[in-house]
Amino acid sequence: MRLRMAEAIRALPDIEPWPELKWFNDQPCARHAPHRASPILCGQCGFRLRRYQRVGAAWMYVGLPGMLSDGTGSGKTAQVAALLAMCRENGELGVHNRAVIVCRATSTVDPWERELRRLLPGVKLLMADGDRQQRVRGYMSEWEVCVISDGTLRGARGRRNGREGDVALLEDFPVGILVYDDLDAMRNNATETAGAVNRLARRCTRVRGLHATPFQKQLWELWCQLEPCGALQRLGSLERFQMLYTGQTSKLVAVADPRDKTGRTRISQRVQVDNGITSSPAKAARYRAEVRPFVLRRTAEEMDVDMPAAQLCPVFMNLNPRQRDRYEELRAGVLRRLRDGREEVTRAEAGAAFTRGAQICSGLAALDEGEGADDSVKLDWIMGMLDGELRGEKLVAFVYFKANAAALAARCREAGIGGVLLWGAETDKRERGRRLAKFREDEACQVLIGTAAIETGVNLQVARHLAAVDTILNPARMEQLAGRIKRQGSLYKTVYVHHLLAVSTQEEAYLPLLRREGEMADVAWDEASSLFTALSPRQQMQLIARGRLAA
Repeated sequence: MRLRMAEAIRALPDIEPWPELKWFNDQPCARHAPHRASPILCGQCGFRLRRYQRVGAAWMYVGLPGMLSDGTGSGKTAQVAALLAMCRENGELGVHNRAVIVCRATSTVDPWERELRRLLPGVKLLMADGDRQQRVRGYMSEWEVCVISDGTLRGARGRRNGREGDVALLEDFPVGILVYDDLDAMRNNATETAGAVNRLARRCTRVRGLHATPFQKQLWELWCQLEPCGALQRLGSLERFQMLYTGQTSKLVAVADPRDKTGRTRISQRVQVDNGITSSPAKAARYRAEVRPFVLRRTAEEMDVDMPAAQLCPVFMNLNPRQRDRYEELRAGVLRRLRDGREEVTRAEAGAAFTRGAQICSGLAALDEGEGADDSVKLDWIMGMLDGELRGEKLVAFVYFKANAAALAARCREAGIGGVLLWGAETDKRERGRRLAKFREDEACQVLIGTAAIETGVNLQVARHLAAVDTILNPARMEQLAGRIKRQGSLYKTVYVHHLLAVSTQEEAYLPLLRREGEMADVAWDEASSLFTALSPRQQMQLIARGRLAA
């Protein structure tokens, strides 16, 4: 019955939430009360749910455990807050039946605290932070909703930094509602994070996952993400899921060269053939039918939200002389290994060479050679744009390598360009909040420089431009980055992602690879997306040496 009701709700264009959202704050702050017709006003105002968000909250309320997988920037946090308000209204949420929200440590804990205090001001919220003694005191209070990082929940191993996780402590309390948000560690159910989340989920009657890209490289990652929601009982074992939808078979095929390396004659060889959903429309249809009751995923066209369009702007540039010299040194060594072929290239060796190539293309500060130079054609481009075409506009600069991020920040200071740096080295959440507020509110603060710390949980829709100095070879993560500026509340109809790529290097092949690997996501969700699979060690070396993969 719950499945039928959930299916009926997801097909509706709108629904009035029941129980009523008396605990959900949709009122403007005193300063904006005269302008209450606007749905989004400021960080102190309440939030008026859109039609698709009311449908999403109702689907989560009546349905079986499952995942909300709307795109980045669509307001999944607000939908969870509405769900909690409904549970509070019907008496389900309280000190007798509590909710735990598990999220990433550095990127999403602060936004969850800020949004829940704003949207559910009458609900007793606990932030599980501080040392263990402080957290224990917090658990002993009469909280109704607890926000905890995945690291605090699972603990950590190690002689020096080893510490016990808090999952055992939370089991002593009546936790009946569990939400886990954007946890990439859940893609593999053998991780300690997955073990802790699954352990807590077994005692809960309501379990909800949140993730815009629940799988990235392998389809079976989705099964692992759904395990806390009952994947084993409803989808069968992981082995069954892999066999049905991600299987491969081998067959004999004719070969062009009749002789192998030893000179022996051969006419055929055995190769692996994809036997998964990308090669079988029937399997794809069966997969979507099986997964559908678990996952609510809506495209921008299905949501009544004026999200800006994202335009990808590849910028191809030549390395400067010092960068080119370093890259040619690397290329020469890789070519020798490829031509030699007498010993196998290990994944560690290929990965190290590939990373060094990426560092050179990004900027020489990342090499840490003791020279103190920050030669980088990409950083030159950003500085030129900030002082030229983008003068007066806000820009988000993604720089994966921390040394290059610091070098760009130093350049901005020397040039008198206002900016802030957001990276994992800054752990003080108050300072992070101040830097974000400065970028959003201070007109003189033109650029936000961010490392991987800005991939999730950061709303930067005040900017129209994002410059990707470095490329993460995972389309889902690149889409998450674009989602920092492509969000609800943007003042722009179009946002621009400037993808900086060095020509005659491994980076020339990045865009074709990212596009080519989108087939699985296209089939899985029946939508346009992209997904990147891991390169073999030899393919990594080929990219460094030739800027392309051999046919």
